[in-house]
Amino acid sequence: MLDNNNIAIYYLHSMVDSAKIISRIHTSALERSVSSGLITVLIGPRQSGKTTSVNMLVQVVPAGRRLYINLDSSFERERLRSSEHYLLNRIEETLEQKLAAMPGRFYLIIDEAQKFAPVFESVKILYDQYADRLKIILSGSSSLELLDRTSETLAGRVQILRIYPFSMSEASLYNDIDGLESGTTLYQKIFSGSLNRDDLAELVNDFRPKSRWKKALIEELLVRSLFPPTFSRIDQESIPRWLSDYIDTYIEKDMRSVADIGNIEGYRRVVAQLAARAGSLMDYSRIGRDASVNQLTAKKYIAIWQESLIGLLLSPFFLNLSTRIKKSKKVYFFDNALIWALSGFKEKRIIEAAGETGHYFENLIITDFMKWGATMDVSPSFFFWEKSEVSEVDLVISSKGFTIPVEIKYSALWDKRYLHALDMFREKHREKGLNIPFSLVIYQGDFIVPRDDVFCIPAWLLC
Repeated sequence: MLDNNNIAIYYLHSMVDSAKIISRIHTSALERSVSSGLITVLIGPRQSGKTTSVNMLVQVVPAGRRLYINLDSSFERERLRSSEHYLLNRIEETLEQKLAAMPGRFYLIIDEAQKFAPVFESVKILYDQYADRLKIILSGSSSLELLDRTSETLAGRVQILRIYPFSMSEASLYNDIDGLESGTTLYQKIFSGSLNRDDLAELVNDFRPKSRWKKALIEELLVRSLFPPTFSRIDQESIPRWLSDYIDTYIEKDMRSVADIGNIEGYRRVVAQLAARAGSLMDYSRIGRDASVNQLTAKKYIAIWQESLIGLLLSPFFLNLSTRIKKSKKVYFFDNALIWALSGFKEKRIIEAAGETGHYFENLIITDFMKWGATMDVSPSFFFWEKSEVSEVDLVISSKGFTIPVEIKYSALWDKRYLHALDMFREKHREKGLNIPFSLVIYQGDFIVPRDDVFCIPAWLLC
């Protein structure tokens, strides 16, 4: 019987080969999914922890009740190709009885499922016949292909979970600074619209003793990778090489498998241009020109980049959906170190001199919100809002009927001008019926409440 308490615990080896286990923020969501009757599909960028989560599932399920197949193996792909009943035969060999006669539940785990398209039809047939006694878990490093296959063949049968590189809380936990409690409590209260002054004051008081180390961690994470292997087995000096290899593998292996990508070097240049524009509005024509590809090709490559889940395009906030679709979006990456690597591993002093530190900080905070949002039962929607160059809200959260504007500032000093864009957002939507329970300023300073409807939260509280 599956022990849900052990699901999605991240198993890592430290540099001295001693076992280290930390819990991931997606643990609860994965527990719920694995307990459901739907097919669980884990998607996310390469090296974000999908396979490790799957391996932990394999370890806690009794050997006679589970089957793990990795379709990265040409041997397994050939066996599937040669027999349409291969999966069922393997399951019944493991069980030593017919699946139809088995009491309880069997767990079929297929890793790198996108590597062999016919497997999705086989999974569909198995699920439709044995859904009451068969739990199927699919995982893969190419989210683009995996999503395409599941939407075509397994529509209505799947529950999709997105797994990203570490959040700031997970980095804090891995570094033995603190646990997940601060981030868990804060994000749940923000996304539910229930955050108040007393909650925040209590959180700040409880976790302030660790704030010094959390502040130092945030400074490090401005350019430090959050991919789990860079914590578990890559020493600090080797991380730039690891990142270069990661980008090469992502582009040369994962993206080359996309049939219509065409010019792989053009794709590489487009991704580099996106990194140079992190936190900024995207202009397809300029990106295409700077990457030496035409505008249509740039649009296609950017869509592929976004669907691969190493980055995202943040849409502007408009109540009218058609207007939202037409307007320019902002570029963000789920790991700050990818921006750093694609921009040439610039020294931090050069980043500071160029005035780019604020973009790195904004990218770190916004993607942290999104990583936590992906763990919720109903994921919040995220936007930005811009009325003018001086009236821009960095993040707008839409969740459970609430709308929450968030300003993000890389500064330790409070400035009343931070209220301007938040007030403009409220004024613009005053007659539109939006429920705005509070506004947030995430910055490097101390916790203050300049007004009853605005909370200024120190960034260290997120980790």
